[in-house]
Amino acid sequence: MAKEVLVKEPVETLVRVMSDGNVQPTSFVWRDRTRYVADLGRQWEERIDGKLVHCYLIQSVDRNTYELHWDAGENRWTLHRAWLRDLVV
Repeated sequence: MAKEVLVKEPVETLVRVMSDGNVQPTSFVWRDRTRYVADLGRQWEERIDGKLVHCYLIQSVDRNTYELHWDAGENRWTLHRAWLRDLVV
């Protein structure tokens, strides 16, 4: 069973820019380890501290689930929270 962890840490993220201009994360580095996106789930937008943030729910190849936030105005990615099968981070 996965354990939800609130993270709120900046991450380096590689993305794919689709022909329609949409951005999809393909991998990110968190705590010196690259996490590869196996499945891109729900996507939505939120206002956080007055800024529009793009949110992505993804599953990594190691079957953990992550919520990434992208502030497009500052091109800043944040790992907001994670649902980890193992608590090894």
